[in-house]
Amino acid sequence: MNTEDEIDKLFERMENQLDVYEPSADHRLRFLEKLQAQNQVIALKPKKRNWIKPLAIAASIAILVGVMSIAPIFQTNDKAELASVSPQMEETQNFFTVAIQAQLEEIDNNSSAETKALVADAMEQLEKLEASYEILKKDLVESNNDKRVISAMIKNFQQRASLLENVLEKMNNINKLKLTENETNIL
Repeated sequence: MNTEDEIDKLFERMENQLDVYEPSADHRLRFLEKLQAQNQVIALKPKKRNWIKPLAIAASIAILVGVMSIAPIFQTNDKAELASVSPQMEETQNFFTVAIQAQLEEIDNNSSAETKALVADAMEQLEKLEASYEILKKDLVESNNDKRVISAMIKNFQQRASLLENVLEKMNNINKLKLTENETNIL
């Protein structure tokens, strides 16, 4: 037997037993009067809907979403490192940074009164190259990782490393010369 047929038969059997009429208009009032007569219920006032809290929450969410969507516009990074281009460029930058740092430490350890002017001149040239690198970092962002800018950044690292290598070589020559002069003066 079909379930729809069963449901139809059920309604046919209960035809006169079902309450299909709407309650009267004063039904609620009469119900509350009966409850009050028993002294167990206090009359209820229709509750007004307070829209302040939901509107405040909605406004807060709207402001938060607005700020979150606008924030990236104001937080544009005007400089990018070579490492931000790719993992290979990160390795390149790390290699040059470590090499340059090691050369600077060696220059600092081997500097003497005779090499003071040479070191000062090298540091001045190094600062110029670093300033040029800062400009290249801005150019990298503006050019959207242009290969020419990346190449210029790598060349800048190479120039700094080469400069420091030349300074170390000259310092070693000066120190060797000083050592030879001192040896001949002692004899």
